[in-house]
Amino acid sequence: MPAAPRLAQALALVASLSLALAAVCAFGWWRAAHTGRLALDALGPEERQRLLEEMTAASPGVFAPATFEPAIGYTLRRGRITAWGDTFEANEIGYRTVSLEGKKPAGTLRVLFAGDSWTFGMGVREADAFPHRFEELAQQLGAGRGQRVQAVNLGMPGYNTANQIAALDFFWERVRPDAVVLCPTSNDADSSAHVLANGSLTRQGVERDAFGAGHSIVFRTRLVDSFLFRSRWRANFNAIRNLEERLRSRGVPLFLFFTATWDEAFAHALVRQAGLTSPYVVTPRELATLRWRNREPWGHGNAAAHHLYAPMVYAQVAEAFGWPAAPAPSVPQAKTPVWHPERGLDRGMADGWISEAEHLLAAATKNIAERYVPAPGNEPACTGPMDCATGLSGRATSLLVRRRPGASRLRVTLRRLPRAPSLGPLPVPIAIPSPAGEVTATTTLTAEGPAERNIELPLPPDVAPGTALDIILRAPRAVSSPRSTAPRSFFIVSIEQT
Repeated sequence: MPAAPRLAQALALVASLSLALAAVCAFGWWRAAHTGRLALDALGPEERQRLLEEMTAASPGVFAPATFEPAIGYTLRRGRITAWGDTFEANEIGYRTVSLEGKKPAGTLRVLFAGDSWTFGMGVREADAFPHRFEELAQQLGAGRGQRVQAVNLGMPGYNTANQIAALDFFWERVRPDAVVLCPTSNDADSSAHVLANGSLTRQGVERDAFGAGHSIVFRTRLVDSFLFRSRWRANFNAIRNLEERLRSRGVPLFLFFTATWDEAFAHALVRQAGLTSPYVVTPRELATLRWRNREPWGHGNAAAHHLYAPMVYAQVAEAFGWPAAPAPSVPQAKTPVWHPERGLDRGMADGWISEAEHLLAAATKNIAERYVPAPGNEPACTGPMDCATGLSGRATSLLVRRRPGASRLRVTLRRLPRAPSLGPLPVPIAIPSPAGEVTATTTLTAEGPAERNIELPLPPDVAPGTALDIILRAPRAVSSPRSTAPRSFFIVSIEQT
């Protein structure tokens, strides 16, 4: 089997099974490839070792925990690194960017870029990533009004909005930027990660994420109309609004560059609902797909795409600073407007986008089933650490079920783990959060007696039919085994509405 498909199949098991599962985590750059499953027990020792090597190549041991500021999460280890198709020097603060030793050189206009793997430029050389291309374009066009324009790229694989803003704040005095470009991506509502002893990333063992969740949450669908999805995005853009205010007090402009695969109406709605005033550009979806993506396992913008992204960013910065305009792009789709939320026309159009965003959320939620029964292909329903195909769950997990019209109660069936008597008795609280609070109930799995337990709880009245219920299950304990490093607590047999 070719390397990429075998890697994709292995990563589909990352929440539940064996040998290398604590070594890597299914981040955005692998998600599109999660289409198959692989029985690891059927592999021989050499095949397992090769598989581990492939997984480690995708999530190499190059990260270092940011113990100096936990909100940052991690940086790269300092020094020379070969990873993601490039060999580069991580600078003294742990990023693939220019050295920041000493004071900022006189006559330098610094533009700080904060983002995730798309801003980092996963799968392309540092010189091809769009922040560096932005710097080159500014110099070619004589921008800066006598100052040298310099890009500082704090993009990092796996970062979400909270990590990005924390890094920007912590390293502010080191960078001393004159402008900031924040680059949201459509998975920024997901939990971030922590660093394993080997320097790889994992989402296993996340006790509390930046949004207050008690476990790692990853939305497998780009959009869904659920309370947690909406509240996490609201928290993201409230944080951006607070950043905007802090930068305004410093006299530093903020620009937003929505990169990767965004539904444009949703991006507009987030800006409008948060009350942001900074200019922004939304990358057209067609420029983040197909011919504009690099090879698996990375699946990010390729060098040609980054050449198109740079002028998009340059257009809004140049407009604000009075720099020369960039030449018209050779690809028609790359001619994107710069949006100004404070201008009347743009504000009126954005109100229309909010309505369209609601339609998009509703349409996407139709892909979530009204019940959950473990089966292959159920991954969109599972947002927490678990194996969706078998129902095997870690200490805490969460799922999505679309509320059925006429239903008033939820019935959850759990099964205890076989040959794990140390877990019992195991209380499992179940919660359904909503704008009005949280509906909760608890069942207990025992070492003796029936292996399965049923529990019912009322559905929150303020979660409308057709929207998704966030169902959260938590247990106080978990076990592992010599053949599995992934913690496990119970099986979810079914979730039904009555």
